[in-house]
Amino acid sequence: MIEEKNKYLSASLYDELMEGRPDLKTCLEGIMFISEKPVTVYEISKILNLEKKLVQETIDELQDEYIKNNRGFIIRKIGNGYRMYSNPSLKDVLKNFVNTSQKAHITQAALETLAIVAYRQPVTRQQIAEIRGVKTDSIVINLVNKGLVRESGRLKVQGSPILYRTTPKFLEMLGLKNINELPELNIKED
Repeated sequence: MIEEKNKYLSASLYDELMEGRPDLKTCLEGIMFISEKPVTVYEISKILNLEKKLVQETIDELQDEYIKNNRGFIIRKIGNGYRMYSNPSLKDVLKNFVNTSQKAHITQAALETLAIVAYRQPVTRQQIAEIRGVKTDSIVINLVNKGLVRESGRLKVQGSPILYRTTPKFLEMLGLKNINELPELNIKED
């Protein structure tokens, strides 16, 4: 039964996989496929006991292969790591496939607060409240609990209020390498 499912694998490659000797590309794909967060070249090289340069070159090869062959998935660099994502050209197909009612809900107030943190970081709750015009304590705590915002020190003023920043999870959810990739704000002055 297993051999029928794998009839498209060459016999020698199938034997190597079954004996636990997959090639580097297979290892990289497996690691990135199961990882819940972007994985760094350093982490992979440490796990596989290989030089970072070889791991990086192989990731670059895989990225090129997936794009060249128009695969259903791609590898993207997010922050300092890499992760597998669906091919952006499948956006409409996958949108129709996914049950849209299972989306994580975030309120308008939380979105506004998250935007303020993203563009003004590091920022205190008081500074957020001044911009929004309403208290935001519970919203900031909720964003911290969701892993989208984190404490990043204290402001050196009386009372030492906590400073907040966005997290790598925030970047990952937006598909950004770093915070500098946020779109520029187009603010109209009165």
